[in-house]
Amino acid sequence: MLKSSPLVTIILPVYNGEKTLKATIESVINQTYSNFELLICIDGTKDGSKAIAEAFSESRITVFENAKNLGLGPNVNKLISLSSPKSEYIAMAEQDDIYVKTRIEKQVAVMQEHSDVGLVSGIAEFVSDSGSLLFPDILVIGKQFPQEKSLFKYLYKNQLKVVNTCMMIRKQVHVDNGLVFTDVYPNMNVDWDYVLRFSLVSNVYGIPEKLVIMNRKGSNESVTTNKKVQHETSRLLLQDFRNEFPNLISQSDYKEALKFHRKIELGHHSKLGILVYSISYFLLYFDLYFLKYPLMRIKKYFNKR
Repeated sequence: MLKSSPLVTIILPVYNGEKTLKATIESVINQTYSNFELLICIDGTKDGSKAIAEAFSESRITVFENAKNLGLGPNVNKLISLSSPKSEYIAMAEQDDIYVKTRIEKQVAVMQEHSDVGLVSGIAEFVSDSGSLLFPDILVIGKQFPQEKSLFKYLYKNQLKVVNTCMMIRKQVHVDNGLVFTDVYPNMNVDWDYVLRFSLVSNVYGIPEKLVIMNRKGSNESVTTNKKVQHETSRLLLQDFRNEFPNLISQSDYKEALKFHRKIELGHHSKLGILVYSISYFLLYFDLYFLKYPLMRIKKYFNKR
């Protein structure tokens, strides 16, 4: 039963979530830790998401609805502002993910044991049409995140390695430092921008256990399936942070980060695009990866035949 002052607020922004939302909510309300409220906000869509959320006869759930679509960042900010005044932690949830039953319990334990930690995440199982994998690698191999400026540079150059969908943040750190989820990168890289800034004001801890299963199959309507827009906003973010933090990010850091991004982006081009861009990027960076990658794809193609 929900206490009058829940320690944890779990926020769940929803946009066209009717295919997966029921399973997500079930995985949240069946957590071993029970002293939480679940705030759900339907972001201006007219599918069956609201009815699905309201069908749960659960006192810990409150459902809100935006008359028009605000976008992911503003919707998350709204949910945080609606959290119980006495809740100390904000836990992120996403409409197409399934949470391990002990997720919240383990994260609260970390927060209560480590007062210097402002954000705790964990390992995700990423499920796509090509299979599944566990990430981030740094936690999978048993290492811990670097901290402060080292973490900032690590996340900048290697993209986001803190799993957004199972983040828990200490609300006081969020409020005291005026942090927000930006709408500068609409629905894309909102979490990357946020965690980069968070890393400069508080410690970040990674639980080396799987806390969430992320469904990112092609039939899923998650905004992150729009890879073209995602890659464009990633490049914009890299340039923006280079301009905003020139004392922390050198020109060589920017080039290294952009090269890493190009490696990620390469796999989402057409077959002809992979060949053309591989040659172009090799001439730009002189990195043998860009020559090996198309050969690897060709070998994989013929092995399937």
